[in-house]
Amino acid sequence: MAAVSVMQLGSLQYYVVGKVAKPGMYNVSKSLTVLQALALAGGPVVFAKEDKISILRNHGKETLRLPFNYEEIKKGKNLEQNILLERGDVVIVP
Repeated sequence: MAAVSVMQLGSLQYYVVGKVAKPGMYNVSKSLTVLQALALAGGPVVFAKEDKISILRNHGKETLRLPFNYEEIKKGKNLEQNILLERGDVVIVP
């Protein structure tokens, strides 16, 4: 008889692409914010446009673009833009 173990139940899958240290697909077991996702991806690298980060989110048949200004977040400003990611979100760091 073979044993089967579930490694990730109900995981949240998201992507971080562009100028970060470790771009790619990530699976986590609980919700996380954009800032936490960037931290897992090693953060923006030199020459990244930290004020032009965006999140692409499929919403039905349309794709929403949500702006994220990392420079403001570092200064403690406009913290409401540090939203929770949803399954399939793509964080783009130009």
